[in-house]
Order: sequence, then structure tokens, then C-alpha cells
Amino acid sequence: MDNQMTAKEILETYDNIVVIQVYPEDWVMFRLFEKEFLLISPSKDDTSSAATICLYNDEGLDFPHILLRNTSIDEGKMLPAGKYRWVCLYEQGSVVQSLFSYEEKIIDALDRLIELLSMTKTEQEKEFQKEFLYYWNSAADLQRADVYLKQDIKFCKLQKYCSETKTRYIEPDIGLIDLNSYNSKGKRKWQQHLETEVFFIPITDSREILPPYRNHPWTIENVKEIIYGRQINHIDTDTHFQLKSEIVSTQNVILVFGMNGEHTKVCFAVMVKCKNRSGRTLFEKVNEDGVEISLIATERKDYLYLNEIIGNDRILYDKKVLLVGGGSLGSYVAPELVKNGASDIVLYDGDKLYDENRMRWAFGGLGINSNKASILGLFLEMIHPQVHTEIHENNLDEEALKSELQSVDLIIFTIGSSDMQLRFNRVLSELHCKIPVFFVWLEAGGRYSHILTVNYENPGCFECLYTNADGELVNNRAMLNTEFQLESSLVRNGCGGTRAAYGTAVLLRTVAVLLNIMQKVFSGEIKNNTLIDILPDKVSYPVHIIPMEGCNCCGNRKKLQMCEIETSQ
Repeated sequence: MDNQMTAKEILETYDNIVVIQVYPEDWVMFRLFEKEFLLISPSKDDTSSAATICLYNDEGLDFPHILLRNTSIDEGKMLPAGKYRWVCLYEQGSVVQSLFSYEEKIIDALDRLIELLSMTKTEQEKEFQKEFLYYWNSAADLQRADVYLKQDIKFCKLQKYCSETKTRYIEPDIGLIDLNSYNSKGKRKWQQHLETEVFFIPITDSREILPPYRNHPWTIENVKEIIYGRQINHIDTDTHFQLKSEIVSTQNVILVFGMNGEHTKVCFAVMVKCKNRSGRTLFEKVNEDGVEISLIATERKDYLYLNEIIGNDRILYDKKVLLVGGGSLGSYVAPELVKNGASDIVLYDGDKLYDENRMRWAFGGLGINSNKASILGLFLEMIHPQVHTEIHENNLDEEALKSELQSVDLIIFTIGSSDMQLRFNRVLSELHCKIPVFFVWLEAGGRYSHILTVNYENPGCFECLYTNADGELVNNRAMLNTEFQLESSLVRNGCGGTRAAYGTAVLLRTVAVLLNIMQKVFSGEIKNNTLIDILPDKVSYPVHIIPMEGCNCCGNRKKLQMCEIETSQ
């Protein structure tokens, strides 16, 4: 450390930096591009600390990543009195500071500052748009509103709902389950407000749309520029037509703009205050009656957006899922379906949750002695208010399966009964089911699990697993446990019943693989009916098990189809 360069020495190696003053702790005031900055050196005792930089006493500099708020220091302190604004040089968690030396941290911070201040106008615009909501919500002067959209590319009218503390702008096709909830006094928590109409306007060209910052506040002219496109057509022709067609009857209007940048997707809202209440088109009203605006802090909370920002694709979005079985495996599968885009779940299970289930049921002992499907449904709806569950406190039967086929987009079986799955497989085969079906099950012992994907227009079905080459029914040929392993994995309670022993590790593995397999099925990567074996250390695709030519279910169907073709010829 004796040979360690000081911050002053490092700064003096830069031709465009002038050192003004050095302070205790190796802090340095310096000048760069005619602006004064304070370098706060990293701690020599804390390897995780970073070098930070503040802009000093400059209210006029508006630049991306230079924070809006001041930190004031009074006379008599270690540093010169004045106002300091932090320069944001690092995204949280983007740099592991412990990997760098004291000198490297200071050099990196200075290089980043120079790069920031050397941005072109176009580069500044992109950076401002990345941080659009930070600037917008910092400048907003009205109550925050949560935005719920089903789509974000088309003009639409939104509904405004208010509780005692919150406001929501909701696309009409979205049904939020908590809108019908009541408070302790028996009154609805959410009331629809009609005093101000709300509209969503998608921006298709975001060039030159910058957030409000210190010396550039938004006015009614900014809104008019977006709508009327005096320099740039920010909206498409369909939206333009809607603006000229939509009649507004309220005095003021709220406009929610949706803007998709290079790395951002934001919504921001304004209240347009108008001169009168006369019924005019939205286009006319903003242009001729609009006087001033108030900025509304906004945050998107809809199911689509929350899925997209964590990287989920849309394969399950808007799909209605029939989940048969809410036991241990079903309790792990169901919430992950919801967290991956499936917001409409139909759930069948006639069993209750008992104490012996709590250690391998996803939600532990909550809801003991209650129906599994009902308890699971409550947890699913707690994930997001757009999640809808249809709960059946009974086991699925053949007639119910036939009925559900009319409205669901995929079926997942997570039941432990092979007999029931064989029956349902027959029904689906006879009906020539055209939606994807997933049979998911565990083997006793907690080591192995399986997934069977079935499209009933292709050869191969669940019964193939129980059929030999002679067409005879046999025990499940996909089983990886030996008879000895199977027997040793059973917990016998005499007349109290017999249970298979397995832990949560196999449940977690199975759910992870299932999500991956579903993505492959819906993307077309998996086209044929496929068996997947899930082992502790690998996932395999045995091809010798399915299809089984002698299967009395899908094999007979195949023969009948061939006969029909020959007859027609």
C-alpha cells in the first residue's frame, strides 16, 4: 500500500482534468469540461466500496445519470458549502468492486464520467429514455396511478378505479378479482370514477421524447407535439383516427402514453386541464381546449408487463389450463404456471390437505383439513389480481373432462393414479383431442419422475407405456425403479393406507423440466409425442417406449384411420 497512487496523482494523469483541492480521506475537488466535481475515493479498508462522484454547485447542467435532487452541505464542514448532485455511474450490482484495486476503482469512475459527458445528443436521448420513469415520477405532482393493460399497441379507453389510497387505470377487458372486494365496513374497496375520462395512447416513434428534467419541464405543448406530430409522427394512423373519433364529455382528460424504447417499456400519464366540458373529439379537445397539464406518477402492474420484464415469453399467456390434481406435485406446478404467464387455471381435486402432506405441499401447513383445490386456488389468486381460478372440489370424471375440452387450451395431469390417467387417456384419444396434453408423475423414492407429452393426432399415448409388443397390458414400462427399490420406498400404514416416499427435490426438478418442455412443445421444437425421464443428474428422452405399435388405444385408432383412407379410395 506504500506505493499506492493517491487520488490526486491519478487525476493529474488526465489531460482534461484540473485538480482544485484535496481533502481528508483522499477526496478531491476537480474541474472537467468547465464543470466542478467532487471525487469521493473508495474506502481503503472496505474492498466492496466504490469511487463516487458528485457534481458541485451546478443547477443548470441537465445530463443523463446526474441525479435531480441536491445534497446540501453547510459552512464549517469538511467540504466546501454548497449543493452536490450524485452522478450515477453504475447500475446496481453490475460491477463486483472487490475485484479491483484502489487505483482501478478511481480510474474506472473517472473514465465512466468522461464517457458520460462526451455523449452525443442521440446518445443522451437514449439514456434519458432508459431512465424515463425515474425523471417522470420525480417530477409528477399528482397521486400515483397503477396501469393495467391487456395489450400496449392499440388506442383504447381505460377505466379509472380508486380506493382510499390508490388509483388504477384499467383496460376494460381486464378483470381484476380484487375490484369486488370489501373493507371491514362492508363497502367496496374500489370505486369506479367517471369524473375524468382516461385514454391509452401508444407511441410508435419515440424520437425526441425526453422526460421532464431540471430546466425542461413538460407543458401542454409536449402533449400536443405527441398527438399532432408537428415535427415527428409519434402515433400511427389508426391511433390518429381514434383520436378524431372519440367524443369526450368530461371537462378534463387523462392521457396514458405507452412508449417502447430500445431497452425500455414505460407508461406515463398526464391530466390535461381544459377550458370547458363541451362534447368534442379528443383530438379537438386537447388542441383547442387544453390549457395546462399535471404529471401523474405511474407504474405498470398488469400481468403481461410483469411477465415480460422478468424475461418470460408469451407461450402460456392468455392460455386456459386444466390442471388435474392439486396434491404435492400439483401444488408446485400450479404457482409456476401462473408465474410463467398462465393466468386462467381450472383445477380439480377432491382430496383434503392433511398433516402428513404438509412437508411436501408447496404451501406447507396452511389450509390443513381443507380441500386441496380450494386452498391452492386462494394462493394462486394472491400472486396477481388478474389470475382467475375455477375450483372444483371433486375429482375429474369423464363427463367433466369432455366438457372442459370445449374451453381449455392445454391439460396437465398431476395425479398419482395410473388407473385414472389410463381412463382419461382413452377419452381424449376417442375424442381426437386437439390440444396439448401433459402427463406428469413421480416414482416412489424421490429419484425419478416423468413427463409424457401427447398430441392425439400423432401416434403414441399414455396407454403405450402399459402395453407390450403383443398388445398385452403390463406394468408401466417407463418405470426406472427396480421392484426392490419400489417396495423399499413405500410407507405402509396398514388400513390407514400406503404412501410413496419422496422429498421435495424431485418435485422442484420436475417442475423446472415441465416448464422447459412446455416451451418446446408450444414453440414447435417438440413435434412428436415424447416421453421424458427426469433423473437427479440428467434428463433423457427414451425413444423405445412410445409409440407402441400394439397399443389398443392409439394403435387401434391408427389402424381405423388407415382403413377409412383405403375405403374412401
